[in-house]
Amino acid sequence: MISSFSLNEPLPTSVLPVMKAIHLPALLSLSLATILTAQTCREVVRDASGRIVHTIDRQKSTGGRVQATTRDTSGRIIGTATTKPKAGGSAQTTYRDASGRLTGTATTQPTAGTSSRTTYRDASGHLAGSAEQAAAQPPTPNTATPRDDSPAARPR
Repeated sequence: MISSFSLNEPLPTSVLPVMKAIHLPALLSLSLATILTAQTCREVVRDASGRIVHTIDRQKSTGGRVQATTRDTSGRIIGTATTKPKAGGSAQTTYRDASGRLTGTATTQPTAGTSSRTTYRDASGHLAGSAEQAAAQPPTPNTATPRDDSPAARPR
């Protein structure tokens, strides 16, 4: 039996539970999809012979926060790093061991152009090191004469 109804009339009571059952999962999945907009990538680190040493899972959340989790070959967490962007283009990274204890921090500050300077500190706040990253230089043009190694170009 097919019944018809107009948009101005209320829905029959027998239709409402079915519509709720159909729309609720769809609505729930759409709402979760907008919340879970994080980007995830995995880096596999190998030794010289090609064996996996550890993996690093990075998850970038909205707002620029990056959570990195390092795991050994058996899948156990061996450390985490959380990077939070700050005002002015700087960033603060905290490093923690497997038990969650703070092991160090890094503060990255932009310098002239697209360069940056990072200062590393140990868990007690003492200076552990620093690094500077210069702006990327444009590639130099290839001025070498092209060489033709094809069999047809070889002298006979």
